[in-house]
Amino acid sequence: MRTQIGGEEAGRAEPRHPHSREISVCLGSWDDEPPLGGQGVYTRELRRALEERGARVRTVAGRGPHAMRYRRVTGRGHLDLSIALNRSAKPLVIGNPDVVHLSGGPGGLLLLSRLAVPLVYTAHHTHRQSMRHPLRRIFVELERRAYLKASMVIAVSPTTASSVVSMGVPAERVRVVSPGIGPVEAGAAVERDPRRMLFVGRLHSAKGPLDAVEAMQRVCELLPGASGAVIGEGPLAPRVREAVGRTPGGRIVFLGRRSDSEVADELSRAAIVVMPSAFEGLGMVALEAMASGAVVAGYDVEGLRDTVGAHGVLVQAGDVRELASVCGQLLGDEQRRGQLAEAGALAVARERSWSRCAEAVEAVYREVLETSPR
Repeated sequence: MRTQIGGEEAGRAEPRHPHSREISVCLGSWDDEPPLGGQGVYTRELRRALEERGARVRTVAGRGPHAMRYRRVTGRGHLDLSIALNRSAKPLVIGNPDVVHLSGGPGGLLLLSRLAVPLVYTAHHTHRQSMRHPLRRIFVELERRAYLKASMVIAVSPTTASSVVSMGVPAERVRVVSPGIGPVEAGAAVERDPRRMLFVGRLHSAKGPLDAVEAMQRVCELLPGASGAVIGEGPLAPRVREAVGRTPGGRIVFLGRRSDSEVADELSRAAIVVMPSAFEGLGMVALEAMASGAVVAGYDVEGLRDTVGAHGVLVQAGDVRELASVCGQLLGDEQRRGQLAEAGALAVARERSWSRCAEAVEAVYREVLETSPR
């Protein structure tokens, strides 16, 4: 059978029965290993968990070991990869997968052509939630069209699911599946520092690294022994490094990019993880912080509200003074901090694992295959 794909013809054998023991999946994401952000972590961990369940998984990515070759047109990797896949989606259907599963939304992929196989998206967050840009309407519309081409959209949180539905995607084609969190294993010599604050994330305005540094500086000025660290890379790195350098006594350090094991060590060392994000689809760093036994202090925005809930402290977005005040209070109140940390760690352990995520995602695949025309 010959089918039109991305403007070009591509062969497609008859699909396997949806209840066959093994499912074949193509995961598509701009980010991959080593992850630069949450979508890279999602792709890597979901791939591992699906393979452990017996699925055959192939990855198409814009960077890392599974990167495909594509032209750099806009200077933004995820947009350039989206352009390439809209010109020809053949890389996604190599090997005749049962399902193609793309990471979408800001930083993700937008496929506007139909595939000959069922298409599933994961919406980590949406352009409606995140963008404050003159081109916002254009990207919202492109994302809407992409999701309408999909058999199902997986949203990482109820807030993101509501945003997807508000874009016109039928609610019956949206499922909420939380990403998993693996065990945070710190080095044996790592001990919790009750006066240490930490920022982990992409050094981009959406993540608020400069607000994090300012909040940590305010705490260090008032609280003896308080310290901070910044982990990440991105366009704001020079400004963040400069701001850190203005802290007297070197009490805040700029660590830049670190390996997974080093990040785990820092999460286990910190008492507080500072998250002044402008938005989050879910807040993977928050989940990792909670799993490690640190308390999240951040801005009260979509995504973090779903993730942190009553297990951390959130303040009005943009209020750096209040964020600093909360951090200082938490560092000075060991009992309250301990209660929040224990409740957060238990919540993550009980509710979120990659094996549980993969089981739910595979159930979506099988539902899609059951209802797809054959």
